[in-house]
Amino acid sequence: MCGDSGGEGGEHRVGGGEQFGFGGARHLGLSNATAAHLAEAQAIAPVVCVQNPYGLGLRPSGHVLPRACAERGIAFVPFFAIAGSGEEAGVSGADSEGVLVVARAHGVSAARVRLAWTLGQGPNVLAIPGTGDPDHVADNIAASALRLSADEMARLDFLHRAGG
Repeated sequence: MCGDSGGEGGEHRVGGGEQFGFGGARHLGLSNATAAHLAEAQAIAPVVCVQNPYGLGLRPSGHVLPRACAERGIAFVPFFAIAGSGEEAGVSGADSEGVLVVARAHGVSAARVRLAWTLGQGPNVLAIPGTGDPDHVADNIAASALRLSADEMARLDFLHRAGG
């Protein structure tokens, strides 16, 4: 079961599965959730994952969720980690200078830096980079091996909090 934003006024509803004839869910997965939705869902059944838009260039409104999920042993599954503010349209092509500096220092793509930063948010983070291009798939996989320094993570964290 998952959160549903289809209610009046866009409010989220969280159900235990009774409406689907399951008699109650044993585990929940949430999408587009806030910390309040997570707490509400946990009162119904154990939450195993939260899937939200999250990455550099996205408004950091959900920036507490990766850590909140980690503290509870919940997988955090961000999408748009590479696309950032481009969301469904994909990468906007205008990476910030901060991302580009880190990419040049490692000799890698800005997309790999974005994804490495996202994965670096915690061991519970399992990103959905979303691509059909085999070259991009290889670059995305390589992001898991890119080790950003504490200073680089801090600079990228600053960019994230600034919405860039």
